[in-house]
Amino acid sequence: MRGGCGYAGRLGAWGLRRNEARPDLKALYIAFDVFPKPKGSTSHIASMVGTLGETFGEVELLCLGTPEMPAWQREGRIEIRRFNERRRELTGRATAFARFVQERVRALRGDLALAVFRDPWGGVPLLKTGPGCAAIFEVNALPTWELSYSRPALQRNAALRAKLGDMERLCLRKAARILCVSSVTREALCELGVERGTIRVIPNAAHDVFFDEGAECPIAALQAGEWFGYIGSLQPWQGVETVIDALALLAEDAPESRLLVLHGGNPRAARALERRAAKRGLSDRVLLHAPLGREGVAGVLRRLRFTTAPLADTARNTVQGCCPVKMIESMAAGTPVIASDLAACREWMQEEKEGLLAPAGDARGWALRMRRLLRDERLRERLGHGARERARACFARAVVERELSEQFLEIAGGGVP
Repeated sequence: MRGGCGYAGRLGAWGLRRNEARPDLKALYIAFDVFPKPKGSTSHIASMVGTLGETFGEVELLCLGTPEMPAWQREGRIEIRRFNERRRELTGRATAFARFVQERVRALRGDLALAVFRDPWGGVPLLKTGPGCAAIFEVNALPTWELSYSRPALQRNAALRAKLGDMERLCLRKAARILCVSSVTREALCELGVERGTIRVIPNAAHDVFFDEGAECPIAALQAGEWFGYIGSLQPWQGVETVIDALALLAEDAPESRLLVLHGGNPRAARALERRAAKRGLSDRVLLHAPLGREGVAGVLRRLRFTTAPLADTARNTVQGCCPVKMIESMAAGTPVIASDLAACREWMQEEKEGLLAPAGDARGWALRMRRLLRDERLRERLGHGARERARACFARAVVERELSEQFLEIAGGGVP
C-alpha cells in the first residue's frame, strides 16, 4: 500500500484532529463516498470522523477513493482505508464495496466500541457481518429518495427499487440510533415506521473559520459594487435560477447590485446558468466563480451584503429534508440570508430575526426581499448579528460535536442492540 503523506495537509484542512484521551477504544465510520473532495459530503464526513476520534481516541474510516489517492493513510489516530476500484455502474461498484467492508469488519470484530455508517451500501455488509458492537445509521438521504433526481434511469428499475427498499429497512431496523440533520427527515423516517424515540436531529456544523472576522476575500471584483451571493452546487433542487430571475426584476431599481455564484464546479450547469443570465441582460451583473477552499469562502462571506438559499419546492427539500450548509456558514459569518420559506430552512433560521424568508420559486417575492436588504444597511446589521448569535448557539463545531459525542457514548455504552 502507498503511504498517505501526499494528502496530510489537505486532510488537516478538513478538520480531522488527533486525540490521546481514549486509546483503549476504537470506532468505525463507513461512507460510500470519495473522501476528501472539494465539496459535497466531505465537510460532514470530516466532522463525524473527527468527533469519533475525539470521543474514542482511535477511529477507522472506510470510504471510496480515486486512483491518485492512497489506499491506506493515517492521520494521528485516524486511519483511512479507501476502496479505489472504479466501475461505471452503481450496483457493481456497491457490490464490490460491500465485500471490502465485510472483510474489514471481520478483521475488526471484537475491537470496536461503536460503528457508524452513512448509507445502506456500507450499513448492510456491516450489520450482516456483525461488528460486535452497536451501530448508528446517519441518514442524510435514502437511496430510494435520491434515485428520482440523481439516477432517473435506475428509478425506473422496479427490481432495483425493491432491493434498495429492503436494504434501507434492514438498516433502519437494526441500527441502535438514527441521526439526521433535519426534523423534516425525521418525519419522513417516522412515516416509514421508524420509532421516533430512536431518531436524533443534530444540525450540520459550521467550521471555526466562518466565525473568524479576519478572513480575507480572494476575489478582487467584490471590492466594488453591491454584491450578494449564492454559494453551493447548481443542481435543479437548489433553485439558483430563481435568484437570477429576481435580479432581472430589480436590476434597474438597484443598478449597482451584483450576484456572485460560487458554485461546485459543474461546467454544464454553469454554462446553462450563464446563458440564463445573458438572456435576461445580466451578463455583466452575474459572476460565476469556481470553487474555493473553506478559508476563501469565509473571506467571500465577509464581503457580501447577504447570501441566498433559494431551495426549490421539491420532494428533495420538502420530504427528504436538509440543513443547508450554505445557510449556516453564512450565519456563522454574520452575513444575513434570504432563504426559501420551507420547513427545512425555517427550522434553523427565524424570519426577521436571523434572515428573511421568501416563497420558493417566486422570483417577484425574492426580488422584493433582495431589494429590501440591498437598501437597508441597519436591517442587514441586525439580521447579521442575530444570525451569528444563532450560529454560535446551534452550529458551532464545539456545540455540534458535544451533541454527537454524547450520542456516541450513550449508544456505545448500551452495547450490541
